[in-house]
Amino acid sequence: MIIDSCYEGVLTKLTAQGKIKEISDHLLSLDTNDKRVLFVYKILKGLNAFPKVQEAKKNDDLSVNYRNQGNTFFQQYKYHKAWQYYNLSLLYATLCSENYCLALSNRSAVFYELGKYAECLQDVDKVLSLEYPKKLLEKLTKRKEMCKEVLKKKDTKVESLELSEILEMECEKDSRYVAASNKLEVLYTDEMGRHVVAKRDIKVGEILAQEDPYLSVLLKSQILCSCSYCLSRSLNLLPCDSCCMALYCSNECKEKAWREYHSVECPLMVTLVEMDFTKLELLALRTVIKARTDHNSWNDLFKTIEDTDANYNSEFRGHVKIDDKWIFDSKYYPSIHTLETNLEKRSVSDIFQKAVTAVVFLRFLETNTQFLNGDEDKEKIRTTVAGLLLLHLMTSPTNMHGISTPNADSQNSKFLDEVSLAGAAYAFISLLNHSCAPNVVRFSKLGSSRMTLYAIRPIKKGMQIFDNYGSHHALEDRMTRQASLKFQYKFICMCEACRNNWPTYFSLSAQRFSMVPPNLTKSKNKLLSEHTIESLQRGDLKTARNIYKRLCILSETLEPYAPCVELCDCQESLKQCLAIFGGLSLYGTTQLIDWKQMLPIAGTSENMTRVVKNKFKDWYLH
Repeated sequence: MIIDSCYEGVLTKLTAQGKIKEISDHLLSLDTNDKRVLFVYKILKGLNAFPKVQEAKKNDDLSVNYRNQGNTFFQQYKYHKAWQYYNLSLLYATLCSENYCLALSNRSAVFYELGKYAECLQDVDKVLSLEYPKKLLEKLTKRKEMCKEVLKKKDTKVESLELSEILEMECEKDSRYVAASNKLEVLYTDEMGRHVVAKRDIKVGEILAQEDPYLSVLLKSQILCSCSYCLSRSLNLLPCDSCCMALYCSNECKEKAWREYHSVECPLMVTLVEMDFTKLELLALRTVIKARTDHNSWNDLFKTIEDTDANYNSEFRGHVKIDDKWIFDSKYYPSIHTLETNLEKRSVSDIFQKAVTAVVFLRFLETNTQFLNGDEDKEKIRTTVAGLLLLHLMTSPTNMHGISTPNADSQNSKFLDEVSLAGAAYAFISLLNHSCAPNVVRFSKLGSSRMTLYAIRPIKKGMQIFDNYGSHHALEDRMTRQASLKFQYKFICMCEACRNNWPTYFSLSAQRFSMVPPNLTKSKNKLLSEHTIESLQRGDLKTARNIYKRLCILSETLEPYAPCVELCDCQESLKQCLAIFGGLSLYGTTQLIDWKQMLPIAGTSENMTRVVKNKFKDWYLH
């Protein structure tokens, strides 16, 4: 059962009983999140509507099945798909078993064929450190020697393209808002809420913030391709010891994840994936778990929440006191606890739906984990968790940020659509208000959750820093943008693009909305020639490096003529450069297998699976 079906089933039963209005009225009368969740909990209990947690353990039969599917793709020279199936085989194999070793051994063959000789050696050495089947020794030894021979001859000299002045913040960070440049300050007004303004003039291309998230959630589609903790794109991923839904780039990441949240969610992972919870809902659950594991005891967490709530209406909202100094930092829970919920703007149906999700999470935690156990007041623990779950289910949709990468449509071709990788909680960047014509843009390096904030328009002292929440004037008309923003973020946008009804990019092209001097148009066309644009679309680092600073200068010069095609072209090219600097996901690594739909029936054995053989590749596969 997916979570949407659970919610719809509850509504159907309540409608049949004629209780919708009564329940809505009572829900609206409740004044705290924990009361709302526990009220809805009683409703689901009365309807016997709790979904069940599916038990999922390591399964060597499934491991064999997935390994054989990997072998099939290997024989077809589809190495990236074979790699993913061998990762699946590794996930399901009993830890350090023969199937575990065979999955690693076959994966090393993929790396050899892809020219990833260091990665191949790493997997071979891992197998040889285990109690591996003796039949592997000759093949692995031969493969190891071949890799060493190639690496010995390989020219490791790489062209150096210095990017530190682009990718690292040059000015000092703020002593209080530790992720931000000291050129910024946070203010509060009734109209704007907490928002960020410039204390000094800022040029295009300047870095204004670099922030590590409180935590991140890897999308289900990326489980086989990335570290579930740090988002690294390491190829030598290793599985969680217990579940079949997490791979890690190192023992360090595996241990950190286990300590911070995975020890609690591990027995729930298959159910959470199968129920199709969104990344925002999973971020909420994981945030509540980490809030507790960040503290030595439940009482310590209660004290933090009490102190944080006491500061809610002060200038130290979301701050913690470190060595008698107030700081705002994503690594501390109070910064996340105090993000905006927009509760007063939510409909009763929205609150009820989120409360149902909170109830399901609460039920899972209390019946299938030890999370709610403690020496403290057990009822207080339960009510606190109930309230926190609903709190973060409301803060996530309006504050959390997605992490993505451009995707190539074919080998040696252009990078086209964005591929979503993960979602993460950034406290400082969440303070930025929206504009449909933003003056900053966010980027992260591929394989990292650190978010960097760049200026893409000149910002004068006293001006507000505006992010974009996904509705941009160049892509959508005002009516479409405002409807989308009202639905998710609960506000009517009054940015300059909305106030002045700026045209979309294609409308600008057709009607020449703003008269740009011919010399500037000529400069833009020369800088962004057809050849240059094609090079950027192919992800060419040298081209991006050569034009980046000139794009920044030209964007400054074109600013008085906004909105105009020339400025839009410069800004989009700046974004392409930053994406290239951050690292692009190469073709193959985003050609994902849909393994949920291909999940074999439990009990499948090796004899039941057809193995495709190739006499020229027999030494590789097992």
